[in-house]
Order: sequence, then C-alpha cells, then structure tokens
Amino acid sequence: MKGKRMINVASIWIIVIFTVIAVMLSGIFMLVYSSIQNQEANSTLREEASILSDNADYQIMTPMRTEPVRRLSAKEGMTGTVQSVSLKGEADSTEIKKMSEWCASACAAIPTCDRVLLYFPEARMAVGSDGVHFIADKKYTVKKSAYSFLLNVEPEDMVWLRQPLAESGEEIPYIVYTGPLPGVFPEGKTPMIVSAVKEEKLHTLLQRSLRTLGESDQVFLADVQGVIWSAADTSLVGVPLPNTQNGEHSWRLQDGREALLAESSSAASGFIYVLARPNSGRLRNYNSTLTLVAVICFVLLCAGMIAVLWVQITHYSRPMRQLIRHIDIPEDEKSGGSLVTSPIEHFSRIETALQDMSKIRTQQAQFLQKNQRTLRDAWLNCLMYGEAQYTGPMPQLGIDFAYPHFQVVIMSNVPSPETEKSVLACFPDKYKIIAFTSREKERVLLINHGMDADAVPGILMKASKILDEKHIPLAFGVGVMVDTENRVQVSFRCARRALSNRYFGEAGRVSVFEAKETPRGEAELTQLISRFNSLTSMIRRQAADEANEEIDAIVAQLKENTPYLNIVRSVMLTAAMFLCKIVYDMKSSPEDVFGDDLMNTYYHLEDISAFSTRLKEDSMTLIAYLSRESSEGNRSVVEYAILHIRNTPPAELSTQSIADALSISTGHLSRVFHQETGKKLVDYLQEVRMEHAARLIRENELTNEEICAAIGYSRLQYFSTKFKEYYGVTLNEYRRRNSAGQDEPAAGNAAK
Repeated sequence: MKGKRMINVASIWIIVIFTVIAVMLSGIFMLVYSSIQNQEANSTLREEASILSDNADYQIMTPMRTEPVRRLSAKEGMTGTVQSVSLKGEADSTEIKKMSEWCASACAAIPTCDRVLLYFPEARMAVGSDGVHFIADKKYTVKKSAYSFLLNVEPEDMVWLRQPLAESGEEIPYIVYTGPLPGVFPEGKTPMIVSAVKEEKLHTLLQRSLRTLGESDQVFLADVQGVIWSAADTSLVGVPLPNTQNGEHSWRLQDGREALLAESSSAASGFIYVLARPNSGRLRNYNSTLTLVAVICFVLLCAGMIAVLWVQITHYSRPMRQLIRHIDIPEDEKSGGSLVTSPIEHFSRIETALQDMSKIRTQQAQFLQKNQRTLRDAWLNCLMYGEAQYTGPMPQLGIDFAYPHFQVVIMSNVPSPETEKSVLACFPDKYKIIAFTSREKERVLLINHGMDADAVPGILMKASKILDEKHIPLAFGVGVMVDTENRVQVSFRCARRALSNRYFGEAGRVSVFEAKETPRGEAELTQLISRFNSLTSMIRRQAADEANEEIDAIVAQLKENTPYLNIVRSVMLTAAMFLCKIVYDMKSSPEDVFGDDLMNTYYHLEDISAFSTRLKEDSMTLIAYLSRESSEGNRSVVEYAILHIRNTPPAELSTQSIADALSISTGHLSRVFHQETGKKLVDYLQEVRMEHAARLIRENELTNEEICAAIGYSRLQYFSTKFKEYYGVTLNEYRRRNSAGQDEPAAGNAAK
C-alpha cells in the first residue's frame, strides 16, 4: 500500500511539473519578447555611441593630439631651439619669443585647439600661444601658475585632463592634452606638448559629430569617476553613471524621466562617450518580474523532479536489478554488478574524478615550481628566434613586461653569478631585465624599458669600468631597439652582429650594431663554403702554394662579409670538417695526423688571424702526410673500388659514381686502377656486367630486355653485340645451351 501511495504521489507531481512547465514557458516567451525589444533599442543606441566616439576622436581628439606636434616640427629651427633649451634647463628672451610665436601660429591653424604650449620639466617653464609661464617658485613669480598641474604629469605619459585655466580674470574649464614631444633629448629633460580646448567649444564640436540625435537625446562625456560634462544639463557634472557592463542600461535623469544608456568603448582620448535616450513608453522592462517568476517555477520544477526520481529510484531500482540478473545481462564491473546505478554511485565517481583532478593540479604546480627556469629559458629562446610572440604576462614562468620596447644584450662569454649580478646592479629599477642562456650557450640579457635606444649602451659603459677594476674580460653586444612586429628577433640578431666585431680586431667592451652595416645575403656565404672544396682539391693535389693563396682569399672574403658571430664559428668548424674528411678518406683519424681534437681547437679560436695561421699549418701537415701515404693509398683505393663494384648493382655503376664514392676524380681513379691491376677500369666494369648478365640468363627468370636494363644498358642491340664479343655466342644461343645442359662457353672465346 505504501508503494502504491508513493506512485500516486509521483503521478500528482508529474501533473504539477507539466503545469509549471507551461507557466514557465509563457513567462519565458514574455521575457524573450521584452529582451528582444530592449536589445534592439540598446543595440541602436550602442551603435550611435560608437559612431559618436569614432567621429569625435577623428575630428576633435586626434587633431588635438597630433596636429600641434606636426605643425611645430615643420617650423624651421624649432628642433634645435627646443633641444638647446632642454639641455641648458633655461631659455633666453629670444628663444622664448620664437617658441611663443611658433605655438601661436600652430594654435591659429588648428580649429580644435584654443591653446598650444611647450612645457620644459627641467626649467619648470611653459611657453605657448598665451605667453610664458614659470611654474616653479622664482623671484619674479607673482602668483601660482595655472599650469602647476603639469608638475604631477610624467614626461613620457600621454594624459587627458579637465582643468580650469585663467582667462580675462575668470577660471574657464578646458579639456587639456599633455604628451612627450618626439625627438632625442637628455634623460629626464624631455619637453612636453600641451594642447587645450575650451569646454564650451568642445560641447559644440561634439554635438556636430553625430547628426542623428533626437531632440530629447542627451550626450555625456564621462570617465571612471562620473560625468565630466553634459551637453544639455551642466548640473550632471560629477554625477556617477551606472555600470552598463553589468547589464544596468536604465538610468533616471534629473527631470525624473527614465532613460536608456549606451557607452562607447574607451576612446583614444581615454574618455567614454555616453548617450541617454528617454524611454518612449512603448518598451517596458519585464526582466526583474519575469526572472522572479522563472526562478519560482524552476524551483517547483526541480522539487517535483526530485520527488519523482526518489520514488523511481526507491521503488523501481531493486526490481530492475533482479530483472537484469534474471535475463542474464552481462554485468558491468564499474557499476558494481548492475547496469542501473543510483545517483549516489554517480556522485562517488564524480568525487573520485575531482580528487584525481586536484592531484593532477598539484603535480602540475610542483612541476612548474621545479622547472620554471628551464621552461622560461626555453620560451625566451622561442621568442628570440621568432617562434613565439609576447601577448601578455605569464606569471607561471615569472614573465611580465611593462613596456612595448625590447632590447637584447649578448655577453661574450658566460660570466660568474657575482659578475652578472654586478652588471645588473648598474641598471635602474625601472628596467625589467631577464638573463638566460640561448640555444648556442650564449648569455643573453632581455631588457624591457621605455627609454631611448642610447640608454642601455651608456649603462653598460659604466658597468665596464667596474669590470676593468676587477680585471674581468667580458664584452657586450647591444642590439637595436626597433618598433616592428618581430622587434625581439631583430634586436637579438643585431646584438650577435655587434658582438662578432671582436673577431676582427675590435676589442671594445660595448659594441653597438650600426644601421649602416647591412647584413650580407646567403650568396656570399655559399661562395665562401665552395672555396673550401677548392682548398680540399689543392690539398689532395699536394699544391702547397696554391693552398696558402686560397686560404688568404678565404680569410679576406670572411673579413669583407663580416657575418654574425655564430656564422664565423660555423665557418671555422666547416674548415676543420673539410680537413677531417680528407683524413677519413685516407682511413686515418685526425688525432693521428694533427695530434689533437681538430673540431675543438677550431671552435675555441679567438680571432681571424689565429684561424688563418692554424688553417695554413694544418694544410701543410696534411699535404706532407698525403705525400707519405700516396703509394699505400693507391692500393687501398683500388681495393675499395673493387669492393664497391662487387657490392653495387651493375645498373648503378659508372666511372663517375665510383669516383664520387671514393671522393677522388675519375682521371685519378682510372690511372691508379690501371697501375695496380693492369686493366682499364671500363674493361673491368664490362666484365662485371657480362658475368652478371650470364648469371641472370642461367636463372632463366628474366627476358633479354629485362637483363639489358638490369646491367645498365639502354639499348638491347648494343648489349647483344657486347655479349657476343665477350662469350662468342649470341644471347639466345647461350640461353639454349643452358636449357639443354650443355657446357657454357668460357668468357673471352670471341677474342680468342
């Protein structure tokens, strides 16, 4: 009876569930309709806000930021005057007059600017279209300057401010832009460009930038603190706006009307453009009420489903297990002997899986902690070689760059930890520096900073003085600081190029890549490598004078091309490799001929002169060794040639292929073979082909055409003629005799 009552309860709950579903679907339909209407209105408003932002930035804000710089830079003598004032930290009356006239001329030519000034932080002086202003406390200063707010602005920052400025005895609000003046200036003395427009004038310009606004629409210019100005109601200035990113698109205006808000994305000026459109009454926001109804329905639905599932699990799971056992369904080991499992078993599996995931996360954290430096160095190497791009901080590797500019410094050798620490201590704290080892075992400093390109070499020169006092032979190659997509890769290559200068007699501590030293193409290096083939041929011919002249030509070309440091080393190792190949061809070892490890010796050569001297000495040693071993070598060459001929299919044999396998010329091979065996090499090759053809005929598996191709002949008639000359019978006669069991004709019968 209890089971029947529970089943009836389950049926009632099923009816309740369907009723709740119907109510819930109706509420969802109303919610969706209301959301669609509101989304359309919000989408239109957001598009208009975006258009307003784009037009305002293009027509007003961007000209305020760029036009003063462009027009002032075009003035004759302006650059020299500004650099002189920045260097001296003061200006005379003539310089002030010139700069004031230039600023007034630029301001008059820019319709979106009311004031243009040049601010010198070192001199605490602002010179502009409205005269000169001394910001610091000086004896001729009457009162505090209206431009004292510039003292709180960093020279390298680009900032937009709302600032009241004095005009005709009144404080009139202005929108002010400050930013660094482009150019090369001493550190900490970079002048700033200041442009300003009256807030009232800005209102008019912004209203013109979007002509599709309705009469009741309102425009706000806001930042993170609230409204900066309002085109319709100045009393809204300072009032915070709701956060539209969290879905709050409705706002009540000062006159009590409810309005929809739409924000643009952050513009280039740093402001946010906001449009407010009063609700026309046709759209109503049912989101809150319908959401509450939906939540209540969902709770009721869940309660009903839980009740039904509880009844089903408690009153149907056991009979189902018995039925499964009765009809002999194979048991699932994971389900504990049943294909139907309770939620508890599923929850247990989920808990086990979560425990495994937690264990894996712990192992990953331990792995990162243990191998962080190795992984960081590997990623930085990928960045150096253009195999990766820096897109954001990577705290798991300890990488977080604050500036968009990178500069690479390569050390001539791996310093001790104390030496490296003393070098890094010379850099200011604002520099973000990561030291790591490259794939070529070079010690690299990746420097991230916002300064000019000349700052790093100057700091390294100070560090060099410390190294000189400690008698530490350490040099630096400094790469350029470029503004390109692959800036790190370019700076890394240039640092290598700069460091390679020490191989050519330039012993300076700090080498900086010069832009005029354009890298050579690969054609010169290919030509350089081909010269080693010529040198090898001269050594084999034992031409000592020609070999020395070729070495001088190689060194001269290497100096002219001035390749990267790693390529210089590669060329030296290539020379050692060619010498070793000659020795290996003679079935000897380099240690027996030269007395030491040739590759290791050439890798540690320190300059071009040492490379030239060593290469000449080793070439003369090898020529003398070749002279002693030439007679014994001829015999070894012939034995190796015969072994190569016997182990190679006849179709692949030729005089050239045998000579290539022995790394000698065809003329030398033919001459040595005839001297040692008394036979010509071509005659011996023909004997081998004829013997191979006879064996294939005896096996009686191939046709004459197939045998002709197998031994390397292209024409059957030519092959038949040579076969008859060698054996004295035709191919078919030889095949007939072999089939009849008759004696085979001996080789050379035709000649007899």
